[in-house]
Amino acid sequence: MNIDSEPHCKALDDLWLRLAKVSEFSFTASNGPGSKTNWRGHARGSIVVVPGELQIIFRERAEFTDSEGRTVQLQNSYRWTRFAHSVQLEHLRRAEPVVLFELQPVTDHGFRSAAPHLCGDDTYSAELLLRGGEIELIWQIHGPRKNERLHYHYW
Repeated sequence: MNIDSEPHCKALDDLWLRLAKVSEFSFTASNGPGSKTNWRGHARGSIVVVPGELQIIFRERAEFTDSEGRTVQLQNSYRWTRFAHSVQLEHLRRAEPVVLFELQPVTDHGFRSAAPHLCGDDTYSAELLLRGGEIELIWQIHGPRKNERLHYHYW
């Protein structure tokens, strides 16, 4: 069987091409029943993409407006790494990168985290969708104090 014809390769190829072209993003943070955080609001910003053959770095800058109207300037760096059958997303916030998700294609346009990411008592999972000219990345965070959803749009 020719691996290039497998659906996961098409999805990975499409995602990789789109990631390299991203320049803007937005996200909405919301929390559900039982959450003890106030992580609610919306952000919109720009991304500087640092492309590589098997890695792409996103340097994000945005203004976040919380549910009470306060604004905060945000900066984050993320690294996407391509593997044969998946992509990995890492947060580059400290000396050592924090692996967030390994996303595996489940359809020609959709990815799901291969396994949950554990951070203390919290469990992170994600889905990624390729829609039109956008990439949607939806994080879920569950724990004793958290029931949060981060819904990113990249274009």
